[in-house]
Amino acid sequence: MSSPEEHPIVEAPSVADMDSLLQLFEVDLASLDIHPAPEDLRATVQHLVNASTDESYMRVVRETASGPAVGLLVAHRWHSVTFAGPSFWLESLYVDPTIRRKGLGRALVEDLLQHSRATGIRGIDLEAYRMNAPAGYLYRAFGFRRLGRERYSLTIE
Repeated sequence: MSSPEEHPIVEAPSVADMDSLLQLFEVDLASLDIHPAPEDLRATVQHLVNASTDESYMRVVRETASGPAVGLLVAHRWHSVTFAGPSFWLESLYVDPTIRRKGLGRALVEDLLQHSRATGIRGIDLEAYRMNAPAGYLYRAFGFRRLGRERYSLTIE
């Protein structure tokens, strides 16, 4: 951010953000050695940009009001047994690595928490990769607690 007075801009994405979002997702997924077909990723991101707030919650963060999306958050709403009611699964929190440590990820999580409290969400589940200490510090600073679980995934082809 250019000056201390400027705050990150967190808002719902628009169709104009598609190229920035695709680039952010591609870099994030490549770091996990995941390479979806470009047309499948584009269709998924398009769906998320257009999804209703009852299904998914997506926000982008910008350093300035007219700047490109440099980070994103995707959470999906579901009815959780763990929280005995509506909750979010925070699927993706990603900020361009070249501009991390400026409070952009924090701004995205704060926005999700504010929205959750205002809409009756009872809890948020997420995962953070073991070697991603900064993410762990961020989540614990908000009061998230580590669970003794492992997450598994299977691609259905």
